[in-house]
Amino acid sequence: MPMSEPAPRRRPGFSLVELLVALAIAAVLLFVALPGYQFMVLKSTRAAARATLLDVVSRQEQYFVNHKRYAINLGGLGLPEPYHVDSRGEAVEPGAASYHISLELTDGNYSGAVATPVNRQASDSQCLAFSLSHSGIRAVSGAQASSPGECW
Repeated sequence: MPMSEPAPRRRPGFSLVELLVALAIAAVLLFVALPGYQFMVLKSTRAAARATLLDVVSRQEQYFVNHKRYAINLGGLGLPEPYHVDSRGEAVEPGAASYHISLELTDGNYSGAVATPVNRQASDSQCLAFSLSHSGIRAVSGAQASSPGECW
């Protein structure tokens, strides 16, 4: 009886076809998830800018209570001048900032606060600059300017 040769063993690991299929699936998932992720990052950065504006206006009101007038610069409110914040609303250097925060002055008098997008956040065409007046009126520039509630 002739001896039959043992069947060739399959080597452990992945074949090239299996690897290409896995890469194709990963690429499709990346292209589907990336725009949603980027949108959520823009949205969370907007929220940080809005919270910072509310903080500035709150500081202004406290300054008014204490001094019977509004501050005309951010230094009077205990904030750095210029004031740049990142996606978490923390003060940072201009190169790492998402928004530049400033006071809005009309004829030298305080009328509100503005958050202007800088760096990567400037590409957010839906909700560009946020503003909050001293009387609480919320506004936004950009594509949603006609309906600021969409951004606020």
